[in-house]
Amino acid sequence: MRNFLRFVAIYFLAGIVFVALVRDDPVALIGGLVAALPATVLFFFQKAWWLVLAFAALFLVLPRGEFMARIPRAVIVLMVCNLFFLTFTLVKTSLPYALPFWADPALAGIDRVLHGGVDPYVLTHAVAAWIPPAAAVTLYMGIWIVPAMYLPVILVLFDGDRARVGRFLLLYAVGWAVLGSGLALAGMSAGPVYYDRLLGGDRFAGLAQALADSGIAASMTGQVQDFLWGVYDSGTQGVGSGISAFPSVHVGMACVLSLYLYERARWLAPVAVALTAAFQILSVHLGWHYAVDGYASIAVTLTTWAVVRRRQAARSAPEMAELSPETI
Repeated sequence: MRNFLRFVAIYFLAGIVFVALVRDDPVALIGGLVAALPATVLFFFQKAWWLVLAFAALFLVLPRGEFMARIPRAVIVLMVCNLFFLTFTLVKTSLPYALPFWADPALAGIDRVLHGGVDPYVLTHAVAAWIPPAAAVTLYMGIWIVPAMYLPVILVLFDGDRARVGRFLLLYAVGWAVLGSGLALAGMSAGPVYYDRLLGGDRFAGLAQALADSGIAASMTGQVQDFLWGVYDSGTQGVGSGISAFPSVHVGMACVLSLYLYERARWLAPVAVALTAAFQILSVHLGWHYAVDGYASIAVTLTTWAVVRRRQAARSAPEMAELSPETI
């Protein structure tokens, strides 16, 4: 957990330096970030009330000392997560000031090649047009947000395995900072829903029509997409603002959460696979992402998970050998 706190501190300082270098009036932007921090506590209790109830239920099964010890740590980690997310939003909104969007044509072209000469949204709308927009929004933007943003809080409250906690804190950092900041800057792209607004023409006119016909454009998804474009177009800053397609943080964090479910209970493997697949499909279906955005996020997440598990196992092997019957 100390490494996680150090990571957030470094990310915050690096984010401040980055914004100061690329944005006008960075002092006001950073001041707004700090001022917004207390309000994020209310956001947590509004969205994650079920976590509070679940933790309260632990009072019935955990020794009181252990139960009480988790509370202050959880509060600290909650505030750290809020600071991290506010910094992430500020950095994400600032990315186009450092490097213009350039990768959309390449990503759209790769998508067509990978899917037999067809844009992936055509495939999803052909087989998934029956998905209610409200249900898609609930899963993609509602159910996802609390475990994705506050996974460290969940780990502090409900997980006593230090190796697993360390592993998934690292995956959390990779999912948000590496995918959402580092790789996002390297592959600056706006996504299919913004392609024609950004570059002109009608390359994704079919997507706009599909979103309108399915009711997605008139749903909360469409409202958020318009809000994000308005913030970008005006050069301002908003809560949760920022446009970045490649790679997909949504799919990446869905993969992290799926891996966590798998590690906690192997019989949840089909659920874990279905969860990641659902977010991959919805990221394309709702117009946010090229399919390759999600493929890249899944590849990075799985590779990181496998490497970290292997290294942790290699480090623990000598310790287990010391405790073997032959050495006792």
